[in-house]
Amino acid sequence: MIRTLARWAFLIFGTLAGLVAAAPSAGAAEEHPPTLKTKLVAISLFKNGLGFVAREGEIPKGQGAWRIEELPAPAHGTFWLYSPNDEAALRDIVAFEDESVERIQAISVAEMVEANVGQTVELRLGDKETVRAKIVAAAANRVADTTDPDFVRSPYGPYVPPVEISSLVLLQTSGKTLAVNKNDVQQLSSADGSLKTTIERKKHTVSLRLNATNTGGRGRVVVQYLAKGVTWAPSCAIDITDPKKARVTTKAEVIDEIEDLDNVPVSFITGFPNLKFADVTDPIAMRGSLAAFLNNLANPAQGQSYDGRANVVMQQAVMENDRLGREDMFPTYSTAPPEGETREELFFYEQQSVTLEKGERGYYPLFTTEAPYEHVYEWKIGDALDEQEQYRYQGGQAAPEKVEDVWHSVRLTNTSHVPWTTSPAMTMQGGRILGQDVIHYTSVGAKTTVKITKAVDINAEQAEYEVARTRNAANFYGSNYDLVEVRGKLKASNFKDKSITLTITKNLSGEVLKTTPVAAIDQTARGLKTVNPRSVLTWELPIKPRGRAEIEYSYKVYVRE
Repeated sequence: MIRTLARWAFLIFGTLAGLVAAAPSAGAAEEHPPTLKTKLVAISLFKNGLGFVAREGEIPKGQGAWRIEELPAPAHGTFWLYSPNDEAALRDIVAFEDESVERIQAISVAEMVEANVGQTVELRLGDKETVRAKIVAAAANRVADTTDPDFVRSPYGPYVPPVEISSLVLLQTSGKTLAVNKNDVQQLSSADGSLKTTIERKKHTVSLRLNATNTGGRGRVVVQYLAKGVTWAPSCAIDITDPKKARVTTKAEVIDEIEDLDNVPVSFITGFPNLKFADVTDPIAMRGSLAAFLNNLANPAQGQSYDGRANVVMQQAVMENDRLGREDMFPTYSTAPPEGETREELFFYEQQSVTLEKGERGYYPLFTTEAPYEHVYEWKIGDALDEQEQYRYQGGQAAPEKVEDVWHSVRLTNTSHVPWTTSPAMTMQGGRILGQDVIHYTSVGAKTTVKITKAVDINAEQAEYEVARTRNAANFYGSNYDLVEVRGKLKASNFKDKSITLTITKNLSGEVLKTTPVAAIDQTARGLKTVNPRSVLTWELPIKPRGRAEIEYSYKVYVRE
C-alpha cells in the first residue's frame, strides 16, 4: 500500500512539475532579484557530523524579492528563516533551481573540442589525415528526465538519474556538415590564432527567493538549519603522577567541510542528542524526488553512535619524553574550564572567534582540571549458563581452571563545574603513556572508571565443579531440566610490591547457597521469563603485597537437557 501511494504521489508530482514548467514561472517576472548576502554568525557542533548553523543578512529598506544562494542541504524540520523582533515582514520563501555558468580548465582533447566551438581548427581523426573545419557544436551530457514515469524506481532509496555521456561533434567543412565522435579526435591545432583552453559549463544550484518588506531600520533576517559537513572530536588526557589528584586535560578538534568560518563563535555540544530526522533532507533543498522524501520521512535512519577508537601511539614519542624530561611531559591548558552552559540534558562548551577555511582541521584547547581518583583492579566473570539455559562446559569438571583477565583502571570524581564528554582517554604517569581507552560522559559530581591496561601482576583463576545432580528434576515450558549443585572457587594472587583492592563481580544463574567470604548479592531483572533467578555477586578484597585471596561459593541451578 505504501509503495502504491508513493508511486502515485511521484506520478502526480511529475505531472504538476510539467504543468508548472509549461507556465510562466514566478521567477521569470523577477528574472534576477538582487542577492541577499548572509554571514555565518554562530555554529553549534555535534559529534556525529552535524552542525546547527545561524546566519544573518540585512534587507534594504523597501519591498521586494531577494535571492539567497548556495546554502547547504538542511535536515528536515530544522530550516527556519525569520526576522528578529519583526524588523522585516516576511511574506514567503520559494526554492528554485538556479543556473549559472562556470569556467573550468580543459583537461582532455575532448574538452578542448568543447572549448573551441565556433573556431576553425585542424583536427586529426583517428589514423585519417587532418581535417580543416569549423566546430559547429559539441553536445553536452544528457541527464534522464526524473519526471518520466518510466524512471520511477523503488521508493526505498533516493533515485539518481542516469547520465548519457556526450560523444557527438558537428563539423562544417567545404560546405558540408559532418557528425563525428568526439573521442575520435586525436589531435587539435589552431588554424588561425591560438586555441581556447577553458570551457563553460552550466551549473545548477538551488537558490531561495525571499519576498519581504522592510519599512525602516535594520531589517535583519536570520537563517538557521542543521546540516552535515562539520563535526568536533574531543580527546582527553589523564595524568596520575600525583598519588591522590589526577590532572584531566580536554581538547577539541574540528573537521570543517561545510564552509569557511571567519571569526565565528563555536559551541561544542556534549550529551546524547535526539535528532530524529538528521538523515532526511528538507524539501527546501530540492534534493531527490517526492517519493524518496516520503519514504525517508516514514523510515528516518537512526543517528550514528560515537566511536572512540584508540589512536596508534608511536614509540618515538615515548623516546622524546626521556630526552625532554618526563615529569613535565603532559598537556596542560588553563586550569579553569571554559565558560559554557547547560541546556536541559546537553552542555555547550563555548569557543570564541574560530577562523577555519573549508577543508581545514582545527585544534582547540579546552581546559585542565584536577580530579580525585583511586586505583581500581577489576575481575569480571561471566555466567556459566548460556542463553538456552545449558551449561557452557561439559564433563565431570564443569569449568576447568583457567587464568582470567584482571583490569587496572582509575576511578575519577568530576569535581569541576562542567561535565566531561565521551571521548578517547589517554592515561599518563611521569610523562610516560600507560594506556588509552574511552572516558564516558560524566556529570558534575559523578564518578567514572577508565581502563588503563591489563594487570599482568595480578593472577586470577576460577573453577567450577559439579557436586550433585538430580536427573529430570522438573519440566518447564515442555523441556526437561536437571537440578545441579555447583561449587565454585576463585583464586587471586598479587605479585606487586604494594597492596591492592580487587573488585570481583560474578554473574550467576541459580539459587545462591553460600559464599565465603560473604558477597554482596544483587538480583537482576534480566531473564525474568527464565527458569533460574539471575544475580550479580560482588566481592571487595584487599590483598597485601605478594599475598593471595580465595573465594568459595555454591549454588543450585536448573540445566536444560
